[in-house]
Amino acid sequence: MSRKRHREQPNIDTQLVEIYDDLANEREAIRFAAVRAFLTKFAPGNSPSNEQLSEAVRRLVRGLCSGRKAARIGFSIALTEFLSQRWGNNCNKAGTLQIPDLIDVLIRQTEATGNISGQEERDHKFGRLFGAEAFIKSSVLFQANAPADAWDRVLDIIYETAKRKSWLREECSWILYGAAQILAEQDYDPKFIKALIERLCKNGLSKTPEGIAIWLKVRATFPKLELPAGIWQDGNPLHQKEKSKLAKILKETSIADCRDKNEEEAARKGNWSSKIHFSWDVIFSELITEGPTHGTAPKSTNVSFNDFWQEAVDEHLFASTSSDERKYWGFLLFQRVFRSAPEPFLPSLFSLNFMRCLTNQLASKQRYLHRAAEKSINSVLNRASLEPTVASAVVRALLTHSCARKASFDQMTRTKTIEKLMSLCSDSSLRHLVPELCDELVQPNMTDENHANAWRQTLVDQLAALLKSRQISASPDWQSSDATILTSDILEFLVKYSYFSIQGSQVDQNDHPIPPISEKTQDIFKTRLSSCLSHILSKWPNPAFFVSKAVRNLLSPESDEFMRTNLDINDTLGDIIEHARTFLKTMYEHPSAKSSDKAILDAFELLYSLTVFQIYNGDADAVSMFNELQTCYELLVQRRKGNQHGSEILVEILLSFLAKPSQLFRRLAQQVFTAFVSHIDREGLQSMFKVLATKENMSGQDEIFEGEDEGTQSVNGGSITDSDVEEVEIKEVDGIHASSDEEGGSLPATRIAEEPDNSEAEDEELAAFNMKLAQALKTRPLNAITGAASDEGSTDEDMDDEQMEALDEHITNIFKEKKKVASQKKQRVDAKETIVNFKCRVLELLDIFAKKRHTDSVSLDLLMPLLETIRTTTSSLVSKRACNIMREFSKLCKGQEVAQVGKKSAILKLLKEIHIEATLESSNAHTSACSQASLLLVKILVARDREDVRKVVKIYAHTQKCLLLDPKCRVKMSFFTDWLNWCNTARPA
Repeated sequence: MSRKRHREQPNIDTQLVEIYDDLANEREAIRFAAVRAFLTKFAPGNSPSNEQLSEAVRRLVRGLCSGRKAARIGFSIALTEFLSQRWGNNCNKAGTLQIPDLIDVLIRQTEATGNISGQEERDHKFGRLFGAEAFIKSSVLFQANAPADAWDRVLDIIYETAKRKSWLREECSWILYGAAQILAEQDYDPKFIKALIERLCKNGLSKTPEGIAIWLKVRATFPKLELPAGIWQDGNPLHQKEKSKLAKILKETSIADCRDKNEEEAARKGNWSSKIHFSWDVIFSELITEGPTHGTAPKSTNVSFNDFWQEAVDEHLFASTSSDERKYWGFLLFQRVFRSAPEPFLPSLFSLNFMRCLTNQLASKQRYLHRAAEKSINSVLNRASLEPTVASAVVRALLTHSCARKASFDQMTRTKTIEKLMSLCSDSSLRHLVPELCDELVQPNMTDENHANAWRQTLVDQLAALLKSRQISASPDWQSSDATILTSDILEFLVKYSYFSIQGSQVDQNDHPIPPISEKTQDIFKTRLSSCLSHILSKWPNPAFFVSKAVRNLLSPESDEFMRTNLDINDTLGDIIEHARTFLKTMYEHPSAKSSDKAILDAFELLYSLTVFQIYNGDADAVSMFNELQTCYELLVQRRKGNQHGSEILVEILLSFLAKPSQLFRRLAQQVFTAFVSHIDREGLQSMFKVLATKENMSGQDEIFEGEDEGTQSVNGGSITDSDVEEVEIKEVDGIHASSDEEGGSLPATRIAEEPDNSEAEDEELAAFNMKLAQALKTRPLNAITGAASDEGSTDEDMDDEQMEALDEHITNIFKEKKKVASQKKQRVDAKETIVNFKCRVLELLDIFAKKRHTDSVSLDLLMPLLETIRTTTSSLVSKRACNIMREFSKLCKGQEVAQVGKKSAILKLLKEIHIEATLESSNAHTSACSQASLLLVKILVARDREDVRKVVKIYAHTQKCLLLDPKCRVKMSFFTDWLNWCNTARPA
């Protein structure tokens, strides 16, 4: 039996195997370490043989054909450095491998032969391209001793791949583009670049996006090179006369003037790619260097950036007939160019077709390119956040487009793009933008009056949003800051065109509204002005400065013969306006007058200013309010004596402001009340308590407003409705309700939660109506719920014409009566809502009082009115707000921070009244509030004298006795539980 022969083990270099494996590693540091190890192993000092060098090249080329991990990247770097080390710098010696041999290895190892899959074929093609790129980057083809045909062979490899595999054409052109850069940087012989261009034209790729990029690169880096004639006008693809052809090529369609069919076929691209061709970057970088509208040279023949964008992008990619794929390219181009282009070029990007497509795609999430459009807007906002000057340029462009579409960009797209951009603008840039907006608002480029006024409404909304986006700091030089000047300019403009009409031929023609501003538009200007003033009152420091300045602008044009006020001013109004002008002028020109008590004088300045606005708005009560304000000023500031209490008059004035459905007056009342809170006495509080005690129905409304006509108020024949005064502010209140009182609490706009269940009453009303109708028709009445006819009292007699006429009149009266009943019901609901809103605003003032003066004895006067309000109100919102005041008041009174009361008997009397209030039928919230009020008084007594606890215990004992013996006593056990818990914490240690 023969012995089996052992197979001889091959000699494997394990170190080299590890190096090859590391070259494909995904970690860059490991790949670089493997490249260094490979170059060290085959360094000239180690004297590797030709066979070893050939095998190394073969192995590296095979690695380029691998799709494993990062193999192509690692093996490409290794091959480039290996070629440069062994064959670069004219170090090639006889007896070693020659460059043609290396090219043969590349071609042989990347040849896709046999029955292979499509993926394997693609891997081989990529390997060939990476290998050709390694030869170019290593510069071995450009050495003096390199064979003359080596460069030509590599070019043929690249161009052949580009022609046969259109999906690799961009990669091939990128390699050639990089080759042109290398040849220019190393100052090699021009014959190499000439051969590159000749083969570009020979292979019919000169009029492709790839050919344009290469051509422009060669033209820029080799300006003295003579380029082939007959391809481009003056050898320049960016020539003005080549604009149309260039756009078609970049759109990647066949060119009509290709010289033959083969050239046209070569120019065709393969499948659509979602990526932008790099040739766009080359073209835009070339155009940007020459300026947005013309070249830097006086006789530049290049197409301008504006014209190129309009032709190639707007009219081709964003045309109405363009496919979604090309529009997607357009959005990508916009994002790329907007991120990098200098500011002067940016307005050109917002072209007509682009804006139309952007607006349409943003309008709905269902649009195919909605996300691409969103990314475009985000790219705008991102750059604007870094460069505020860019934001103002974009705002101009968007408003220009909005004017063409006669609608706001934000409204059309359902976004807040312009609003966000305005908030990003710098104050200095806005000082240039605002005058442009005002000029556009006064004289829009429109002949139709309706369109012009609609556009004006859009612009004034933007002005209001712009003002609200500003921030005024409390720095020493805030009056001279850009934000202050900008705000003053906007307020001056709104006042000018809200309350005055421009007249006279000598006035600046730019101030003449063309077409004229309608009365409805002026009313909208007034509401925006009111909204701006409301924002200033609530958000900014020193609001009196801006409000009084707006009023001074309102008063100053009286002497201007070219501006006519819309208000008919009689002698009485004239005296009032003159007095207000004098007062505000004094406050402005002599600020030292406010040094003694600045907060109070600022408050009066606000009151005078807003009262003047009310006079110009046509408020019938404004005249009497102004007289009361003067009396109040004399009592509280000038310290003149009189029979009236200044705080009572002031509170009445503030209540008259609170009665109006306006955020502006609500915030004014809060700010003024805060300034005067230390001057409010018991008489002033009683005026507010009267409001809380008012019934929440029509009789209560008549009692408070004394039968005022809520629909229309007039002065001197002029009329103005409530909605005209503050229509937008009412909407803002509604919005604030939905956001949980984010601006300090506002009034409820919903009625459903406040209304009791009236379904039974409605059923009775419907049944009565059906009965009357059935009696008139002599039919069976319908059941109010089921709609089925009852079986009682039905007749089906025929009627003549006279009977039908009489019946018709009877039925008409029945429906009129039902309509009248429905109208009365709506009036009841509206009356309740009005009183509830009024009470809520009064409670806001009492909340301020409780927080500012909780250590004052007069603050205890709040307790009983609040408790009675919680018990008697039919509104859960009023009850909740009163409970919140009581809870916060009780929390503030801790330790020595309690009210200082002179007479102990007064506290004990008030404590007994609270205990009587607690015994009444009420809700759990009322009981909790009573308990808090009672314990608050206990804290005050204990702080004075701990022995007073004995009297407190007797009062609680009496209340508990009532609970056990009196069936009418409804006090809840939680009232006593809270007392016992306090006793547990208050007893001495």
